[in-house]
Amino acid sequence: MAVLPYFFYLQAKRIHRAIDEWGINPWLVYVGAPVLFFGGSIALFSRMVYASWVYVGVAAVALLQLCNSTRLRFLRQAFDRRTYRRVRMLEHTLLVTPFLAFLLCRGEIWFALGLLVLAAATIPLRIGTARSATLPTPFSGRPFEFAVGFRTSVGSLFIAYGLMVIGMYVGNGYLSIATLLLVVLICFNYYAWSEPLLYVWIYRLPPRSFLLLKVRTAFRYLTVMLLPMVLVVICVFPDYWPAVLAVAAMGYGYLVLAVMSKYAAFPQRVGILQGIFITLSLVFPPLLVISIPYFYQQAKNNIALIL
Repeated sequence: MAVLPYFFYLQAKRIHRAIDEWGINPWLVYVGAPVLFFGGSIALFSRMVYASWVYVGVAAVALLQLCNSTRLRFLRQAFDRRTYRRVRMLEHTLLVTPFLAFLLCRGEIWFALGLLVLAAATIPLRIGTARSATLPTPFSGRPFEFAVGFRTSVGSLFIAYGLMVIGMYVGNGYLSIATLLLVVLICFNYYAWSEPLLYVWIYRLPPRSFLLLKVRTAFRYLTVMLLPMVLVVICVFPDYWPAVLAVAAMGYGYLVLAVMSKYAAFPQRVGILQGIFITLSLVFPPLLVISIPYFYQQAKNNIALIL
């Protein structure tokens, strides 16, 4: 088998095995994922005037995930220069294809072309560095999730701030408010990975105190991320202040869910069934009143085995 097809064959096999290890029939995911993607796309465009901008922004965030310097360094070591470029081009093409298909179905030709240009422009991009110097962050007090996450998502955050500015420029308050939610979801993703077991074991705290400490830290650092955006949006769109505050409050609820769900599964990753419950809570925020206590109880029992 040629090198390029074999590489993507291995990636597909890894995904298949990972889904199978979660105890879910992989074909259920293969069929359900496209349905959820296009269903979510339809819901986004039906509820937001400037949904095209947000849609391209989401695609851009996904493209930036392929530009991690550590990952790209591995690819450079594994392939010659020509094969490396072909792998990058195919990865970006495969990722944006569903977005392009939906935009074209809606007749959004210019946004589709813009997304193609964006996909091509991010091929040579590398986020992060292999050097000893690190990007400074305002999260040095209790680094872990936010310090690591900020360094890997700085490009995505720039896109979010850019969309906020675009919303102000076109006079659309809802687009600017949507960027607040985008930043929250980026921060939510910081809790998708688990630190080494020792980093939890060293705390001499009861499980409840440990979880509250993690929540307070998440609140403090989310405030650092959101407060400037909240103040600017309220100043530009003063009539929208209730919606801004509601989205910000919802964001804090999402972060509580992120912390609790992470430590409910710690040191493993969140399982597929838990992930579905989390996704439903993100899509339908009133479910937070059920999901947060549920995951809190699970996390407290789980952490009690470690602390």
